[in-house]
Amino acid sequence: MVPRRFEMNKNMDFNTSDTHISHRLHLNESDSNNLLNLNHVFLNEFKKISIYPDPGNTDLKNKISYHCRVSPDMVVLGNGIDEIILLLSLTFLKNKKTILTSEATFPGYETSAKIVGGNVIYVPLNDMRCSIANYQKNIASDVILAYLCNPHNPTGSIVSVDEVINFIEIMNDKRVIPIIDEAYIQFSDENKNSILKYIANGGRAIVLRTFSKAYGLAGLRVGFAVGPKDLIHAVSLTALALPFRINRFAQRMASEVLASDILSINVRTVKKLISTIELSFSKSEVTYIPSSTNFVCFKPPMGNTDFLIKAEKFGVMVRDCGLFGLPGWIRASVSNKKDVDCLLFLLDITSCEENQSGDVNE
Repeated sequence: MVPRRFEMNKNMDFNTSDTHISHRLHLNESDSNNLLNLNHVFLNEFKKISIYPDPGNTDLKNKISYHCRVSPDMVVLGNGIDEIILLLSLTFLKNKKTILTSEATFPGYETSAKIVGGNVIYVPLNDMRCSIANYQKNIASDVILAYLCNPHNPTGSIVSVDEVINFIEIMNDKRVIPIIDEAYIQFSDENKNSILKYIANGGRAIVLRTFSKAYGLAGLRVGFAVGPKDLIHAVSLTALALPFRINRFAQRMASEVLASDILSINVRTVKKLISTIELSFSKSEVTYIPSSTNFVCFKPPMGNTDFLIKAEKFGVMVRDCGLFGLPGWIRASVSNKKDVDCLLFLLDITSCEENQSGDVNE
């Protein structure tokens, strides 16, 4: 079993208020300006605020199933991916079963497993990428769920569809349920990299998706899972304990953005911004991991501590990847040009101060 490299601490407490932050580059959010033309949808739903939302999420589920080219009984919705992950743990992690997950990744897999009394095996990354071979080496007899975050959070790296299919087949052979977290897949070449088509054609795995990232609805909390009917049915039975998990605003807005051009606008914008950052990093010889997401993982030349101090001084929140088990690395997300300018400005001034300090010491 691979040991855990870090423990959750107050710096990763998502219950801490961050509304005072001027520049939010730490939670991988999208720009909300593209949603302004849907204000009327929100206002129309407000007229029905005294009425409970549809507990079956019927309209939204039908639209998601159409969008994903699967039947509605292959879809289950949740209050964000976080709730779906908790539902998976509640459904399958009985008798102290175990999950597999990569080291240095989204902590929700671990947290949900431990809350229900499950165990966790941490799989080492290989050159900042998920290694299917390492997953295979770490399968134990009591493993029931295996999480593969693809694209990976927080590194931004991605493994190919062929590798993911290999991962699924390996897990199927061991009677392990593969869970593919595609929260950031739209920022890559989705048609090329997503495993949804494989699932639609009978592949036995569960895919996680969210409206929080590329669609820009993080404040409304809508996530969903797509998978084989029997597995989705089992999760849906657990979800019956909370019949009104998704409020009517969230259901309606998610339905609307599926039919809009919000996704293509956000993805196109973010890809240009990430390209700009990576080009600047290359010119400045800043070490970074090529990103398939809306964030970039990099090493500030002056080190994490000085960079984080300077970022806080200027009202900028970024994610210290040392908290994930990647010391020396920073994760910063971008949704508009202002974010890019802010990030590059921080790097410039900290680099200049470091050079001046070096000149003084010579």
